Amino acid sequence: MVAALVGTTLLGALAVFGGGGSSVVDVPAQGPWTVLVAGDLRTVSACAEDPMVVDAYVGADEPGNGGGLVLAADADVADVERVVRCVAQGIDPERITVVTSPLEDRGA
Repeated sequence: MVAALVGTTLLGALAVFGGGGSSVVDVPAQGPWTVLVAGDLRTVSACAEDPMVVDAYVGADEPGNGGGLVLAADADVADVERVVRCVAQGIDPERITVVTSPLEDRGA
């Protein structure tokens, strides 16, 4: 599924505070979006309960190595920012990437 994710021009940026400093997580200007995490997504599993998260997955071989949170097709930038802030509470923002993902990944 990760291979199916396609990035777009990164126009938006979200400042995320964590780990004592600030970091920037780029947010594509247009969705739909998926928040990818290079780390143990299980540590922030509560973020998957956000009402705009329609799917969450972890790597099959090494669940601690990463995963993603797929947002609903009608999510907006504020929804992405909220989910990224949630994830950044337990994962270093440097390990978070937001990409644009195809609608077919959402059953649309």
